Amino acid sequence: MDTAELRHIFSSRIRKLREGKLNQGEFADSVGISRGAMSYYEQELRTPDIGVLRAICVKYNISADYLLGIIPDPDRRVSDICRETGLSPVAAKKLNLITRLVASKVNSYQELMDIFDQDFLDVVKLFPFTSVPEVLNILLESDEGVDLLTLLGAIILGAEFVSGGDEPPTLKIKSAVKNIELAISVENITAALWVNIQSDADKLREKFQAAPPQSE
Repeated sequence: MDTAELRHIFSSRIRKLREGKLNQGEFADSVGISRGAMSYYEQELRTPDIGVLRAICVKYNISADYLLGIIPDPDRRVSDICRETGLSPVAAKKLNLITRLVASKVNSYQELMDIFDQDFLDVVKLFPFTSVPEVLNILLESDEGVDLLTLLGAIILGAEFVSGGDEPPTLKIKSAVKNIELAISVENITAALWVNIQSDADKLREKFQAAPPQSE
């Protein structure tokens, strides 16, 4: 990583750290650096020294690895999940919150606010999805579950139904892995489900497009 990239990462992450809480000068005062130096850091004109890094990390209980772009999220637990699973920081944080929510066994909104503090609103939104970790365990532990995940991938990432010739009809599913494409027979229940879903979706689309506009 060159100096320009390091300065850019540091600048963007200290701005995010103080966003909605402190202005540039207040943040500088809080960590004991001059306001001028803070301005240079945010304009990507100066590289922070080790003393500045330590001051920010101690004051805001944050890892220097995050400020320097080594890990993707200020919460090291979230970053570890990202590294091991390939999930984005946003997705990993939500899974982490769901797991903590299930384990908390709270009895009131006040208890939730006390436990989750700034994450309270996000936790409330995740109430309907508290079964997600268990569902993922079931899906990933069995071949049938992986088939259903394949179906979900087909719906979200896109797929192409291919038929004709001597070969059996197949479903070609896009992959997030470059130059890799999954082709499965429609005899597979996952592919058959996808074909039915796609067929129904096409019929609904045709019906909607053919419907005359409603008069006002």
